[in-house]
Amino acid sequence: MTSNLTPSRIFTFFVTCLFLLTSCQPPTATPSATDAPSAPTEVPAAVASPQPIAGPEQISASITLDPALTQDADSLKVSQYLYEGLVSLDANGNPQPALAESWVVSDDQLDYIFTLRANAAFSDGTSITPDIVADNFNRWFDPQSPLHGNGNYATWQKIFFGFHGERGADKRPKSTVDGIQKVDFNTVLIHLNRLEPNILTYLADPAFAILKKDALAADSAYGGRNSTIISSGPYVVSSWTDAGLTLSPNPKYWGTAPKEDLKFIWR
Repeated sequence: MTSNLTPSRIFTFFVTCLFLLTSCQPPTATPSATDAPSAPTEVPAAVASPQPIAGPEQISASITLDPALTQDADSLKVSQYLYEGLVSLDANGNPQPALAESWVVSDDQLDYIFTLRANAAFSDGTSITPDIVADNFNRWFDPQSPLHGNGNYATWQKIFFGFHGERGADKRPKSTVDGIQKVDFNTVLIHLNRLEPNILTYLADPAFAILKKDALAADSAYGGRNSTIISSGPYVVSSWTDAGLTLSPNPKYWGTAPKEDLKFIWR
């Protein structure tokens, strides 16, 4: 079991899980003003799910396909076709199921329980499990994670304010996220330190796409041309040459497979 949750919360979490997993609808309670979360100075813009492009598109040749570590627009554009997170956004910026087929929210709105799709898999056929989701979250959140490395995870810091173990001058945890907990074979729980009503929108950011742990562990410079890119989204890298990049439909994708290749040429 992978967790960054404080021991005093564990029993409460499992009681909450049992209750929520038998509930039909998430609660609609409105947070009080005193419980309102601190918002980022600049709320990140909602990013809709990627759409097919017409004809080759020019992008930078220096892209890196590790969305957790880059803020380069071209890198993130390509990454959106290759990877997917728990949640996506529709054209209106509304959260929609992605690798998670559904979720429920606790009465205090601090626990979000996500049920993963049974057919969610990476492009090499490996199933996407709660342990893999937890490994990704701990990579972004926990400096002690073996996958964290030396990256600054700027998007995580911008949205969630801090990492595991960091506290502010008031001794409160800096991060709005307290930790992630595997519940069972297809369910994972994210616990918050304080209310964050925009968390579903934030989780749709390309930086929080799910990558394969083994690929990350085997390649300290994952995301470059010499990396073996393992996809969790609708496309795979089929060609990466001196001329450009070609993405092809991912036959292992849980959703409707795209029909055409996408071609990018270096500017």
